[in-house]
Amino acid sequence: MRRIIRKYLAEKPRNTAEISAWLSSQENPSNSSEITAIMESDTTLVRIGTVHKSGMAGNSPPLSEWATEEWVRYHERDSPKERRE
Repeated sequence: MRRIIRKYLAEKPRNTAEISAWLSSQENPSNSSEITAIMESDTTLVRIGTVHKSGMAGNSPPLSEWATEEWVRYHERDSPKERRE
């Protein structure tokens, strides 16, 4: 399942709900806590932030957004010092 998730995240970052829905569509159902545990234990996946689910009323918890280390390295911004040179 880790390889499947890595491949899905290689295109762009996704949040836990998107990953869960995609896995279900691939006939690989898992719940969000299972998916989070898998991703947290994989050293090639990085939690890059959180997002709030749009259209949700109340105080729903934010969703984690995940990416591959490779995606993060490729999209890292130069530091201000590097840009000046």
